[in-house]
Amino acid sequence: MTHNRRPLRLMETFRSVFYTPIYVAVAGGFLESEGLDVSFSTCPPQFPHPLSALNHGAADIVQSGIMRSIIASDWGAETVPAHFAKINARDGFFVLGKPSDEEFRWEDLRGASVIPVGFSPMPWASFQFALRNNGVGPETLSLIPGLSLDEAVDSFRQGLGDFIHLPEPAAEILIADGTADLVAPLGPANGHVAYSSFAAANSFLDREADTVHRFVKGFSRALEWESRAPASGVGELVSQFFPDIAEELVVRSVARYKEQETWPRDPRLEPPEYHSLQDILIGASMVQERQPYEKVVRPEFVQAVVGG
Repeated sequence: MTHNRRPLRLMETFRSVFYTPIYVAVAGGFLESEGLDVSFSTCPPQFPHPLSALNHGAADIVQSGIMRSIIASDWGAETVPAHFAKINARDGFFVLGKPSDEEFRWEDLRGASVIPVGFSPMPWASFQFALRNNGVGPETLSLIPGLSLDEAVDSFRQGLGDFIHLPEPAAEILIADGTADLVAPLGPANGHVAYSSFAAANSFLDREADTVHRFVKGFSRALEWESRAPASGVGELVSQFFPDIAEELVVRSVARYKEQETWPRDPRLEPPEYHSLQDILIGASMVQERQPYEKVVRPEFVQAVVGG
């Protein structure tokens, strides 16, 4: 489809191999082939998160944790940005520890000093959920908060903290150079949840339904390709988004995510995964009441492409 092309401003929260399906859709030409001229960017500093960029008219479709719309609804917002296509089907963060010959046990975290992810509340909420499910009270950890991702990695290299909580490719870098061992992948620990998805203003979804349909169609094909392609092929394609990271480490990151089924085969965002995410948010006291699926999710675009 090359006629009647549509411009589209697409924005991510931050750069991570965790969001590989977005990069596949952009770099693999899957969105372009649906007649979309995509302007892709990372959320700039003037916005605290991509949903703020939506509200200020700086983006059309954004990648965001669905937790932000759930929290806004819990606080009383009558309408919230709608999430319509799933990107990540599991938590993509990892707990790493100092190299050791001892087998890791969850109780090893009790009383330990831990550097948590500090740039978003959702990873820590999910980490707390895994801790409780494995008999460890989050309050027993000695947290070292307030560090950026780079500061956290540098501090751990210098000996600060017994454990560190990271996404890829930061985790893979520390594993590869012998600084850390992977001790607890949180994706398998917490199961399938609607962790991250595409969102847009309801007004945009209504006004630009054809554009959104094209987007979902292209993204669906990107997910299908990504699920079938070897990690080496996916890593080679998306390594351009990580110019400062060795391609081999990007490939290893992709392989780890593929092995734990981090990414879905299609973008359906269904009620069970939505409610599993709410379990995490309620457990972390980030919301007080469950919010209706129908208020936060608009599944009709994906249903039109891949079925309900």
